[in-house]
Amino acid sequence: MLRRANRLFLPRFTMRILLLPHRLPYPPNRGDKIRTFNVLAHLARQHEVLLACPVDDQADLVHVPELEKLCAAVVAEPNSGGRAGAGLRALVSNSSITVRHFHFRKLQQRIDALVDDGDIDAVFCFSSPMAEYVFRSRHAHGKLRRAARLMDLIDVDSYKWRQYEQQSRVPQRWVYAFEAARLGEYERRISREFDELFLVSAQERDCMPAGARTDNLHALGNGVDLEYFAPRASERANPPTIVFTGVMDYPPNVQGVQWFADAVLPRILARRGDARFVIVGSKPTEAVRRLGQRRNIEVTGFVQDVRTYLADAAVCVAPLMVARGVQNKVLEAMAMGKAVVCTPQALEGIRVPPGDAVVVASDESAFAAKILDLIASPSRAAALGAAARRCMEQDFSWSASLQPLDALLARLDTNRALKAAVPVTA
Repeated sequence: MLRRANRLFLPRFTMRILLLPHRLPYPPNRGDKIRTFNVLAHLARQHEVLLACPVDDQADLVHVPELEKLCAAVVAEPNSGGRAGAGLRALVSNSSITVRHFHFRKLQQRIDALVDDGDIDAVFCFSSPMAEYVFRSRHAHGKLRRAARLMDLIDVDSYKWRQYEQQSRVPQRWVYAFEAARLGEYERRISREFDELFLVSAQERDCMPAGARTDNLHALGNGVDLEYFAPRASERANPPTIVFTGVMDYPPNVQGVQWFADAVLPRILARRGDARFVIVGSKPTEAVRRLGQRRNIEVTGFVQDVRTYLADAAVCVAPLMVARGVQNKVLEAMAMGKAVVCTPQALEGIRVPPGDAVVVASDESAFAAKILDLIASPSRAAALGAAARRCMEQDFSWSASLQPLDALLARLDTNRALKAAVPVTA
């Protein structure tokens, strides 16, 4: 039995939306979950949302009741398959490892049963592998054919795998090249078979694989929770603290902090021996944990509230060599009024002129020099942080970022009568 949304205060039109993210979007404590949760919360204010997704960690199932407060129904199915098995199946079938990893039969059956209950006005997938639940559905040529098909690619995964390939050695390079090619084919299929596609920034359009349809691509930027990530005073007197935040088993984050620790931090310590580098984030790899054994480096692992560490920071850094789309870590630090130094890659997709509200540096010498300047001049760091906060308030609230989605759904609602004319065969 589905719990129906209360329509008393809903606007003129209400859609029934099947939302298919590739991870449980709660708690919103990592980039993809932050985006998915905020889109879900935004949609749930106006529409009836049915949520179905795989769950990587069974411990996350404790959070399902929070999502049930927003959704008419929640289907959360633990992913029983492993990466090794997904890789083997992909190689045998010459298909994407990512797609194979996120698709499994039990969740497909539960999604199809969810669709049995009534018509779907729109199916909204987050991340390319979730399209498989539409393609393989027994409703693919019936109820899901007449539903609007929306895909939030977030960023172009095939391009990201190409970047991994270029920066890796054999045999990893072969695996990355295989996955980039297979995902590129899959993204081309999605571009043809889905009605509307979203990317986190307009720049991502140029990363789409050759031959993909692009006339249905829209930029749907990330926002930041301006009430939660608000400026606050440091709770303790610290030596100059440099803070990085992020999930620490994500390869670009691991690569970024390793580069900073090896190439940048020694230059800083040569002039400011009291400076500290704090790496804040869950699931640190063994390589990251080893960094915590070095002088003046702390690796926290999971923390309940990242804001405490951001508040204590003299400078926040995003030293990413591989970065796609919008970096939430940058938005959150800027929202808290912190001075941020980042690579050009980490600023891609964020509409902020370098130098006005954020500092950009491309190499280790410049990166260290910018940080040292900010540490030496707290007033300049504070002014930069204040400008960063104003920038977030003007352009990066979630309500402002998601306005294009509202306009699109309103247009789709006016076209639902055309979809309704298509015969339902399943």
